[in-house]
Amino acid sequence: MDNSVSRTVQLDDIAKALGISKTTVSRAISGKGRVSPETRDRVLECIRVMNYSPNMIAKSFSENRTYNIGVVIPMDDMETEAPFFQTCLMGISKCCALRNYDTLVIGTERGDVSQLKRVLESRKADGVIITRPLRNGSMEQLLADMSIPYVTVGQSSGVDAVTIDSEHKEGCCQLTSYLLMNNKPNKLGLIIGSMEQTVNKSRYDGFVKAVEASGATVPNQTVFLGVNGELQLRRVIDDLLQRECGCVICGDDMICMHVVNMLASIGKVIPRDIRVASFYNSMYLDMNSPPITALRFRAGDLGATAATLLLDMLEGKETSRETMLGFEMLIRKSTM
Repeated sequence: MDNSVSRTVQLDDIAKALGISKTTVSRAISGKGRVSPETRDRVLECIRVMNYSPNMIAKSFSENRTYNIGVVIPMDDMETEAPFFQTCLMGISKCCALRNYDTLVIGTERGDVSQLKRVLESRKADGVIITRPLRNGSMEQLLADMSIPYVTVGQSSGVDAVTIDSEHKEGCCQLTSYLLMNNKPNKLGLIIGSMEQTVNKSRYDGFVKAVEASGATVPNQTVFLGVNGELQLRRVIDDLLQRECGCVICGDDMICMHVVNMLASIGKVIPRDIRVASFYNSMYLDMNSPPITALRFRAGDLGATAATLLLDMLEGKETSRETMLGFEMLIRKSTM
């Protein structure tokens, strides 16, 4: 055969050249199944002569791998937290591509692990990255029971979990401490979403740490946890304004944008009438007028590091059980 011809040799070409089936060729390459030593030698010799380079499908057969990484993304949070998950997924995908792996997005809603279970039972992924672990640890337990390697982006309740996270608690503590310099604790409002998410638990813990370090007690009357939906958020804003809060801290960027819009709709000017800050920054807060004081965590780096850790695990390399990335505190006009 002329090797100068620019056509990739396929399993079918080898099967036709030897007068055997593609299944037999695949078995000879993988070393699995009933294939005589003579047939296996003929296949390997034909591969050498025809300059055959196995594609990823054939390689996956021979190595018992899919070369897919499953990425679990909470579909019920996509509309409100899309920027984080998109950036995180980009980081994962770029890292996987460099190491000849593909990413398979697995959607979950309200902690339902049925789609994840279906993917695992179909053997469609070699390992899994959980981008939003829940406090009940249901996904980690399923993966552990099926002996599937996994990494979580965020703190995990899994006993043997490998985690990559940002220093949310410390970042939220430092931002709260800064805001307490110009606001009494009972004039500081806090609005956080679902406490089932480990990241929100870390954010709340950072807030509490700062308040207690100031010698005060946590102002429960101005702290609202598990806020969900615009109607509930509107009630929270009305309550905080009635209590004459000087500053509102939002648990994430999308809660913050809703707060900003609601304040504008009733004629409140930031920061003249009330200050606003967020425990998570995004492009939405960068473009707001005035720009919002917030914490910047690099979602792309989280994704890339998670992928690196998981791929190293799959290759049998030693990995750290916990990896922490830093943060940046952005002090802007919304709190000045």
